[in-house]
Amino acid sequence: MFAANESSIKEMIERVKVEAGEEDCMICLEELKVGFEASRLPCSHVFHGDCMEKWLKQSHYCPICRFEMPTD
Repeated sequence: MFAANESSIKEMIERVKVEAGEEDCMICLEELKVGFEASRLPCSHVFHGDCMEKWLKQSHYCPICRFEMPTD
């Protein structure tokens, strides 16, 4: 697998506040707590920011739907 492009990560990932009804982070499988700042991919899937950063250093795909992020 290829890592996602660093500049595309900064441009394409949106920081969002977790609202009621959000699910678990599907990378670490822990709860996304209400009010917590998380990261949203362009495909709208939300993860803990640290989890997403580590994931995208190893893979350029969304771990849920396989949305493809640009690579170097």
